[in-house]
Amino acid sequence: MKKLHSFAYLFALILTVPGLAAEAEELHPLMTSKYWGNLGVYFSERDFDASAQGSIAGITRSIDFESNTGLDDSPDLFIAEFGWQFSPKWGLALQHFESNRSASRTLSDAIEWRDLVFDVGVRIEAESSMEITRLFFARQFRDKGPHSLRLGAGIHWLSMGASLAGEATLNDLSREFRRSVVKTDLPMPNIGAWYRYSPSRKWLFNLRADWLSASIDNYKGGIWNAAAGVNFSPWEHVGFGLSYQFFQLDGKIEEDRWRGEVQTTFTGPIVYLSGHW
Repeated sequence: MKKLHSFAYLFALILTVPGLAAEAEELHPLMTSKYWGNLGVYFSERDFDASAQGSIAGITRSIDFESNTGLDDSPDLFIAEFGWQFSPKWGLALQHFESNRSASRTLSDAIEWRDLVFDVGVRIEAESSMEITRLFFARQFRDKGPHSLRLGAGIHWLSMGASLAGEATLNDLSREFRRSVVKTDLPMPNIGAWYRYSPSRKWLFNLRADWLSASIDNYKGGIWNAAAGVNFSPWEHVGFGLSYQFFQLDGKIEEDRWRGEVQTTFTGPIVYLSGHW
C-alpha cells in the first residue's frame, strides 16, 4: 500500500515544478489522437511465492521460488500497449507483458510440492511463467483543457505456471527423477481510473490504477495495478516515455491442474517508445 501512496505523492510533486503547472494553449498529441501505441522494456523486480496441494499431503507451505530455486528475481520484460479512442467519449486500451524463467540449483532446504518432497542436496530444475493481457474500456470525462479523466472496466487474462523437476520422494514411498507442473488460466474483470495532464504540447503526465477483489469460479483473491509516468513528444507522431508500474496478484486456486495458493508482484520502471496518430 505504501507503493500506491508514493504514486500520488510523485504526481503531486510534478505539478508543483515551475513552468509545468500553467495551462497551455496546445496539448500533447496523446490528448487528442485517435490511436496510440507503446513498445518498451519493463525493468521489473518480481516476487513469486506459491504452494501446490497434493492428493494426500494437503496444502504445502508456500515457497519463495526466487530464493529457493535460483530463479532471476529481476527479469527484463518486453511490454506492448495499444489504444483506440473510437468515439469522442469512449476508448479502449490493450496491454500485454510476459515473464518466462528457468534455473537449476542444488537445494539447501527441502521443498514440498504437490505429492513430492525434494530433499536437501538434490539438484532441481525450476521454471515459472506468467502472461498478462489487459483490455480496458473507459469513458472519458474532459473539459477543453489540459486535464483528462477516464473511468471504466476491463478484464485481465492471466496465464500462470510453475514446475519443479529432480530426484524426489513420492508420498514417502520411493525416490526417483520426477517432474511436477502446475498451471492455470484466469479471466479476471477489474475496474479502474486513468488520469492525464498535459501542461504543454510536448509534455504529458499520467496516473493509472486498476483493482479487483473477488471470488470467481475456482479462484479467490485480488489484483492491484498502479502506474505513474511522463511522456515527452518532440515530434508530432513519436514520443518517449518513462513510467513506474506496480502489479500484484494474490489468490487461492482450486483446479485439477493447480490446487494451492499464489502471490506474485512486479515492481519497477518502464522505458518505452510511443506513437500517436
